[in-house]
Amino acid sequence: MKNRILFSSIAATLMLAGQAIAQEYTFVSVDVSCPSTADASACPAGLAPGQVAAQTGARGINARGDIVGFYVATTGGRQRGFLLRKGRFTSVDFPVAGVRATVANGINARGEIVGQYTLPVHDLNNPPPEDSPLYCPGAADPACIKGFYYWNGEFSTVLFPTTVDENGQEHKHPGAIPQRITADGDIYGCLHDHDLGPSMFGAVWTRFGAFSLAANGGQLLDPMPVSMSMNNGGTPGGGVVVGLFTDMSNQPRGFVLRSGMLEAYAPTAATNLSAIWDINPGQQFVGTYRESGELTLKRHAFLQSPDGSNSINLDFRCQELAGCAGAPLGTVAFATIAYSINAEGVVVGQYALVNGAPLHGFIAIPPGTN
Repeated sequence: MKNRILFSSIAATLMLAGQAIAQEYTFVSVDVSCPSTADASACPAGLAPGQVAAQTGARGINARGDIVGFYVATTGGRQRGFLLRKGRFTSVDFPVAGVRATVANGINARGEIVGQYTLPVHDLNNPPPEDSPLYCPGAADPACIKGFYYWNGEFSTVLFPTTVDENGQEHKHPGAIPQRITADGDIYGCLHDHDLGPSMFGAVWTRFGAFSLAANGGQLLDPMPVSMSMNNGGTPGGGVVVGLFTDMSNQPRGFVLRSGMLEAYAPTAATNLSAIWDINPGQQFVGTYRESGELTLKRHAFLQSPDGSNSINLDFRCQELAGCAGAPLGTVAFATIAYSINAEGVVVGQYALVNGAPLHGFIAIPPGTN
């Protein structure tokens, strides 16, 4: 019954409209690489001069055009974060021995980066406290996924503070996934305990405190919780927040949060799965969706403007004369996810050319933008 009070529908012009095609956008592939002329010490971790990563995903872009995300250097390798600034890739790895993965999700104009890292299993004979940045009781336990904040060469862990329920019982939250950091330093993401299901709630860390979509978490007018949810971005000051929740049919749905009320969103009438991944200061937001009857892993990218016009389809289209990862000019990707949009309307994300193919990052540049 979680949808009974909390969710209202965005106007039918958004829910039922068709889509415009982003024919005027310029699409550029992004793959972490090391120039053949570079010194080996200058290459991103795991790559040698002349090498290109086996997989790349672009997750965040700031107003200056800096891009963050993740890459896998070789097939079967681990995820590492990256920063692309002024044409140069550098690695972003959380500095703890044995770290199993790092993903950089968001970056603001100041250059502050947020993301997640996955720990190795701790010493089971001498376990740290559950709220420790080193707590990881088992390789498959999502409690091993922690949030991080990185700026000016320094890392710190981002975790949600202990909460107290209506019965006075304390609850520690050992996991977190930060997705975005705004110009004013607010961090949007989610908290979780030992699963990425019922214990996962959208969360926001601000200079005024930490808030969430958990029961009485402070983000909603109604105290009813919204489990299996994520906050994925917000406008400056938090006036509008976007993200995803899981509906009664166990499908992810995008949401827009205004004035303490969540509004479910779908970019087309046939949408049966959706997620909103970011919003810029002008209230344009981006994400991904799938329609009824499509293959399970099929994804389309979209951009929605705040004026209520039709959403814009942003499925990656190869515009390179030499082709894209072996696919010829004009190929439309099987799956595209738009993860972030900056103040200029430039979008980044990831695509797979065919079902099950390796991931590549992309930039989608609107007309008239340098």
